[in-house]
Amino acid sequence: MIRYIIKRIIWLIPCIIAVSLIVFTLMEFAPGTVVDVMINDAPTEEARQELIARYNLDKPMIYRYGLYMFRLIQGDLGVSDQTQVSVWNTFISRLPNTLILAFSALIIGAVVSIPLGIAAARKARTIIDNSVTVIALIGMSMPVFWLGLLLILLFSLRLGWLPSGTFDHGIRSLILPAFCSSLQMIANSARQTRSNMLEVLKADYLRTARAKGVPEETVIRKHALGNALIPIITAIGTSLSFQLAGSVVVESVFTWPGIGRMAAEAVKARDVTTTTGVVIMTTILFVLLQLAVDLLYAYFDPRIKAQYVNRSRKKKKSSGSVKAPGAPAAAITVVERERESGQLPRKAFETASEHLQSAVTGAEAAMQVAAPEAVTDNAKKFVTRDIEKTAFRLAGAADSQSRLTDDRGESKSGVAKYKKRSQIGEIFHSLRKNKGAMVGLVIFGLLLVTFICSLFISWESINAINAKARFSPPSLQHPFGADNFGRDMFMRVVYGSRYTLAIGFGVVAFGMIFGITAGSFAGYYGGKTEDIIMRCSDVIASIPSMLMGMVVVTVLGQNLQNLIIAVGITTTPVFCRMTRASIITVKNNEFVEAARAIGLSNIRIIFNQVLPNGLAPIIVTMTAQLGISVIVAASLSYLGFGVPVVQPEWGVLISGAKDFSRNAPYLMTFPGLFIMITVLAFNLLGDGLRDALDPKLKR
Repeated sequence: MIRYIIKRIIWLIPCIIAVSLIVFTLMEFAPGTVVDVMINDAPTEEARQELIARYNLDKPMIYRYGLYMFRLIQGDLGVSDQTQVSVWNTFISRLPNTLILAFSALIIGAVVSIPLGIAAARKARTIIDNSVTVIALIGMSMPVFWLGLLLILLFSLRLGWLPSGTFDHGIRSLILPAFCSSLQMIANSARQTRSNMLEVLKADYLRTARAKGVPEETVIRKHALGNALIPIITAIGTSLSFQLAGSVVVESVFTWPGIGRMAAEAVKARDVTTTTGVVIMTTILFVLLQLAVDLLYAYFDPRIKAQYVNRSRKKKKSSGSVKAPGAPAAAITVVERERESGQLPRKAFETASEHLQSAVTGAEAAMQVAAPEAVTDNAKKFVTRDIEKTAFRLAGAADSQSRLTDDRGESKSGVAKYKKRSQIGEIFHSLRKNKGAMVGLVIFGLLLVTFICSLFISWESINAINAKARFSPPSLQHPFGADNFGRDMFMRVVYGSRYTLAIGFGVVAFGMIFGITAGSFAGYYGGKTEDIIMRCSDVIASIPSMLMGMVVVTVLGQNLQNLIIAVGITTTPVFCRMTRASIITVKNNEFVEAARAIGLSNIRIIFNQVLPNGLAPIIVTMTAQLGISVIVAASLSYLGFGVPVVQPEWGVLISGAKDFSRNAPYLMTFPGLFIMITVLAFNLLGDGLRDALDPKLKR
């Protein structure tokens, strides 16, 4: 395990170099410099040239980057270009505030989500389960910045119970931002806990524990939850990593003095030194937290801890491995007995034998890698019993298939009854039976109608100023009210749907094009190609998505296309890793070998043979990323790094309405509801597709 930890820490060195080079280069290409921000204090050309010389802006970028890295090797993050204060000192002074916020959210999320998930799993398909599922879906679909503004409006401006921001009121200042940060953690962890507990509660060892008289609470807490903790730890640990690295939204809403807000201020001020330093430090925090999560796996699961054992010891244990001699013979005897008794026709016998031989080969391979002491008589009996069950099942299935195809006198209606649907037909059939997926599909259809209607709305009509209608409440004339210029909010929200849907599908298309291509080559070729592609993917993934989005938009400029590119870059590693995993599971199949044998090129094999057979998890990832992309893009727009303020994108509308939330809360209510409903539709569709494409969930 020590070797594994050292290896992960050493990997930080090239990761820091790559991240610093990316961020430094991007900030150098951004329009404007820190001198332009300070130009009001330097009215003469001589003063301007003096500032340029002070910040080495008259020298090549490679010189400035080399000077920065030389200082970084010495442990110096440099001095802020704007405030002339040490970046390290500023970062260290703000880090405790971010840690307090993140770990407070972690405690709230763990305390609330795990009991909710357990209760939902124990009361599956009841009102408790449905309520938890609805809460989780809403929590995942609600933009954090919008929730924060609603909490401030209710508990600070209306009720006056809690402060609206800053860190001046002690623990009372922490309550609202901590709860706001924990909502998505609660949603993700509750769903993950429910899903894994449902799998574990069906296990035989729980039935055995109950039969031995173990109390139910002990069965759930010790046996069930203990064996379902790994995915739960993953969900909570990943959420904590993003809380630390991407806390810019919550800290900006509540004016919390943390490192996220520090990064946003540095990017806006074109402060290259501070921006690079903050991104490097947050990247280090992100990687170290992921390492801590991996180590927690070994603490909670001895099977994972065994993977860190020295390879030589593993080889020593596996050198004397033995087979389970009785299993193949017993399994083949079962099929032959069925054949001799006349219960199994010849065609069915051949089919069952062919599939059974694959099962036997797999069992023998599994036994080969096991330790000798693990292959006990009981283990052999269990293997034999399982293969016998497989033999009977395959024999029965083959028998039914043979009788169905060979009996020419059977009626056409009977054949139609047992006719297998196509894969697409199976997916649509499963979606029709899933109420949540149908709700998501209906909402998505309404959003498409809204999008089409927005194409017939003119730019002049949504910007028509009407002084008499300023801050008009919702009415028949103005269903969503009117803003501070008297512009109709209903028309502006409908018009903004074109931006949101374009961002969602544009980001996913960008990520799929580059991510699937890179992941396909990595998974198919392996070796050095895989190492290079995946290490580049890891570098991009280690940069927090919000920070990457802010930097890219600052470099490229604020418009819809650049926002799609900025968010799309952050989704590329997700598709890359998922595609690589799918390709690895498919590339060694027989049909791929046959394609190579007939002389097809590797490119054709990848995109015509391998990739189409591994699309199921990629499709599910696509629907999940649609909702995430909408929220990330809206958050960037809210922070001022998205589309220009004059365009009525939903995040921009909420940002413009926050100053009037006390007297006109409806101005930010309806755009936020539309974001939440849109993301909810994508999440419901994603859940339905996951259920339709997961063989374990098919009934």
